[in-house]
Amino acid sequence: MRIIASTSKAPTSLQNLIPAPYLGALSLFAGAALRRDMPIEEAADLLDAGVGPFGGAHFDTLAWILDVRALAMPTLTVVLPEPGRIAGIAGGPRGVMAALAGGQALTVGDGAIAQHLLTVAPARHAEARTLDIARLDVSPTPIPVAASDAASARERLYRALSHTHERLVEYDLIPEEPVRPEALPQGFVLVEPPQGMPDTHAHAARLAGRMVSLAEAAIAQATTSSDAGAQKALEELRILAREGREVLALTLSYASAPSTAL
Repeated sequence: MRIIASTSKAPTSLQNLIPAPYLGALSLFAGAALRRDMPIEEAADLLDAGVGPFGGAHFDTLAWILDVRALAMPTLTVVLPEPGRIAGIAGGPRGVMAALAGGQALTVGDGAIAQHLLTVAPARHAEARTLDIARLDVSPTPIPVAASDAASARERLYRALSHTHERLVEYDLIPEEPVRPEALPQGFVLVEPPQGMPDTHAHAARLAGRMVSLAEAAIAQATTSSDAGAQKALEELRILAREGREVLALTLSYASAPSTAL
């Protein structure tokens, strides 16, 4: 498991950290660099810090961010797919299969036109602190995005939380408390919000990341239960995890500000 700091100093508490998918962390720090909230070299160094290259031996973090910056209107779309819910993934069947295998993807576009797709290989062992990132160049094609925005997704997450309050209590799911590293879903890391990330986005991402982590652990528990209410519990928990994934993906994605040039 990897903890990504937003400065050269290691975080002193888990409370402020966002449980995020590996490629979501990459998008978050690349987005901060593209907004010029931090130098590109610093963003790459923070991602690579501690345990070696962020994306494995064949992925150059700095070169990739520079490559993205060269696009006229770079967009980074984080996708946390599941069977039947693959909107936002470029690269056709090959891209979809790779995204599903790793549980996440990052579609890189120039405006609304996809240029390439990043996916991760499943971890080689449970204690892996680095995931290998693979790049798939795609023919320029419109990015298929979900018809939602961060604000409406946050509202759905809050509604889902209120509707499943009793289930949260039953499974001891407390989103106000930080998720410990050993409780993260596979392919997730803990990320300190970088400079420039709006507080509302950071709060929503933190809450969503915690709920995904907690709900997926509870789903595993409910799946093995013989209790008569287990099926209803599974349905509620899956809805909660799905809403959390969508909010998390939206808050970790990046889109260039529209040009105001005449």
